[in-house]
Amino acid sequence: MHRLAAALLAALLLPGAQARDKMSWLMPDVPPASMPVDGKPTSGIADQIVLYITAQWPEAEHHFIYANPKRTWLMIERGEQACVVAALRNAERDKLSYFVNTNLVPPLQLVVQEGTVARLPLNAHGEADLQKVLSDPALRGIVVERRSYGAAMDELLANRPAGSRLETTSVGEYGRNVLKLVMHGRADYTLDYDYALQYASKSEPDIGKLHTVPIAQNNKPMLGGIACPRNAWGMAAVKRIEQIVGTPEGAAAMIKAQNSWHTPASLQRYAAQISEFQRQRAKPAPH
Repeated sequence: MHRLAAALLAALLLPGAQARDKMSWLMPDVPPASMPVDGKPTSGIADQIVLYITAQWPEAEHHFIYANPKRTWLMIERGEQACVVAALRNAERDKLSYFVNTNLVPPLQLVVQEGTVARLPLNAHGEADLQKVLSDPALRGIVVERRSYGAAMDELLANRPAGSRLETTSVGEYGRNVLKLVMHGRADYTLDYDYALQYASKSEPDIGKLHTVPIAQNNKPMLGGIACPRNAWGMAAVKRIEQIVGTPEGAAAMIKAQNSWHTPASLQRYAAQISEFQRQRAKPAPH
């Protein structure tokens, strides 16, 4: 190992290192992933994760940088000494960074009123066929203009039939306004994540009465985690973070952070996968 890389590794891994480590955390700028107060993390998913890790890493001086995705991933690509919290993991990001898996994120859901569930084309697993939903002239949908719902969903939305009653809106406010339209019956369905529904229901309790239905074409939970630049500093940081979260206590803290923002229905639906993720997370992953 190059001498500089070895020195960085020692500084990050050894609690007794004399020079105080500096650790910068790139935080998402949207709730409920992160909800800063006076520039400090609070009770969001990423907030809880980073607060647990920093509490177990007292020998370092921790800094929080709130940034949009474009700035965040540009910093990672440049190899800057900072790690992203609560980043969704995919093949493209794996090329830019080393990852520590911290979350199992339930996939995008169809969000409807309770009375709409019976009108949906469901398979034997209770999953909605989105292609059929988009083709049904009796079902009115609404999504946020230019928002990405993931590659598979974006393709289905883009290739919807000409007669589809799916509308787009530019007024999102983290999806809350779109959820309100479904709540008031202005639309039959929208697409969103479970945690977005939970967040919106904090200020609009009636939104909490909406139901989430899994989508057949998008039914696999996603991995979320901490991403550090793909260089010697990033590898050292990842090893230190793995030491902290790769324990039964660390795994429990990661699960608690994500579960605090998911609906009971979603937690029940993905209970087996979440349990298996926690079992594997309870030990450090090899890097």
